[in-house]
Amino acid sequence: MRWWEKVGEKVLGRLIEERVQQAVKVVDDAWWRQVGGNAGLDERPWHQRRRDLDAALTAWRENPLARRIVSLTSDYVLGDGLTVSSELPAVERWLRRFWAHPQNRMDARLPAWCDELTRAGELFIVLSRNPADGMAYVRAVPAVHIDQIETDADDVERELRYHETDFRSLKDFGSLDGGRWWPAAGAANAVTLSDSEGPRVPAGEILRCAQNDNGCAQNDRSDQVMLHFAVNRPAGGLRGEGDLTPILPWLEHYARWLEDRVRVNRLKSAFVWQVTLKGATPALVAQKRAQYGRPPAPGSVIITNEGERWEAVQPKIDADSVEADGKAIRLMAAAGAGVPLHFLSEGESATRATAQEMGDPTFRHYRRRQMELCRMVEELVGAAYRLAAEAGAVPWLDDLRLRVGAPEIVRSDNETLGRAAAQMVEALVKMRERGWIDDARAAGLALKAAGEA
Repeated sequence: MRWWEKVGEKVLGRLIEERVQQAVKVVDDAWWRQVGGNAGLDERPWHQRRRDLDAALTAWRENPLARRIVSLTSDYVLGDGLTVSSELPAVERWLRRFWAHPQNRMDARLPAWCDELTRAGELFIVLSRNPADGMAYVRAVPAVHIDQIETDADDVERELRYHETDFRSLKDFGSLDGGRWWPAAGAANAVTLSDSEGPRVPAGEILRCAQNDNGCAQNDRSDQVMLHFAVNRPAGGLRGEGDLTPILPWLEHYARWLEDRVRVNRLKSAFVWQVTLKGATPALVAQKRAQYGRPPAPGSVIITNEGERWEAVQPKIDADSVEADGKAIRLMAAAGAGVPLHFLSEGESATRATAQEMGDPTFRHYRRRQMELCRMVEELVGAAYRLAAEAGAVPWLDDLRLRVGAPEIVRSDNETLGRAAAQMVEALVKMRERGWIDDARAAGLALKAAGEA
């Protein structure tokens, strides 16, 4: 370093560094923002989540393994469909109208919602109330459109509102001015914008609040609320994780590996004809080149003399057997998805006994997801009923006594449960005759043997 460089660095070095830091800060503040609401450090940045959501949807559209994994979850979790009922006649009548309403058609929506839950790991459902009759209409918002969740400062599990990005507006880039905010259906109180205590409203009722000198002012009740459901969510986290997220790299590896194998096999069977002319003049070579410009069709008869020799030339490609490599990649993808290989149409890798043992953990996973989906449906129906009750269309009730029924995960278990229940009833009858148990205890044990709670 020359002497004038040393002097310049000593005199102007700190000033240049301060100017650079200010420029970087200005650029960061202008074009970057942290999304995720009150999320902690455990939440992934929005650009990573957005990338995984886009990749999961692309894989579901283009990769057969991803499509199969998602459809397996929906097929086992939903089966013939969920049923929702209530012990209260008034609630049951309203429920039938809500469930089969032409704007809802819940039986047709549940498979798509289950697919979205598997791909994205979360569901955002909007309930819109009809002011005329109080009926609530359901619509799903893709998880990739929700870039921020605002929660209570003292309780991260109490979600207040959700921001939906408007991808059609460039104004939303780097700013929360675009898009719209959806109020959360689970917020019991209005959002207060100052230290003063805001107006309290019934559970499930959301108020639109505006910033003014008095803090939060009550304007009107919102006819639209949003519900957020998530699976695979870490403790204290806001956003869920899709079942495809951990296996997306392996699905991509397998797709590339398979494409390379197809390309190699195609090249191995390729060949060209090499025609050698003995003592040919340049004019004869040009004549033969024009004559054989179109290769002969397979099965053609070619007659030549000793001055013309034909030879098929193939590329020398040493492609060893790599079935084990492909199976290892498939095993990684299947293990990440929680399904055995014979669920992915690879029955040669397991016997009947092995398949039964390997299927039990997968069925337990599907059963847990089924219970989560039933809880989501129950919460959704409860929020829709509260919207109708706020409009005066139905009476206000704290307990709707809802019951969500789900089909059996494995149909063959019914026969096993039936035999177990029959044997248990015979034993319980003898126990009751001897006075060992009473009728209530015997009924409970019999229902437990039959697989009922």
